Amino acid sequence: MRRTEIEQQRNELIERLRQVRTIPRANPLYRKALGLLTRTWMRTPVIHRVGLLKTAMWLCAIADKYPIM
Repeated sequence: MRRTEIEQQRNELIERLRQVRTIPRANPLYRKALGLLTRTWMRTPVIHRVGLLKTAMWLCAIADKYPIM
């Protein structure tokens, strides 16, 4: 993956997660995924950011299956 593709996917996922945050009883995994893409992202070396993106996507996939906890 190229760096621009990674940043584009990250931005799209952040936008989606910010829309989900408006749901009152949304799965807390959405919040964890957003934290990975914002706070943890900046402290992580560039080479590990692909793993963070894939982890956030995985958390969102699980949260989509179980929307309310």
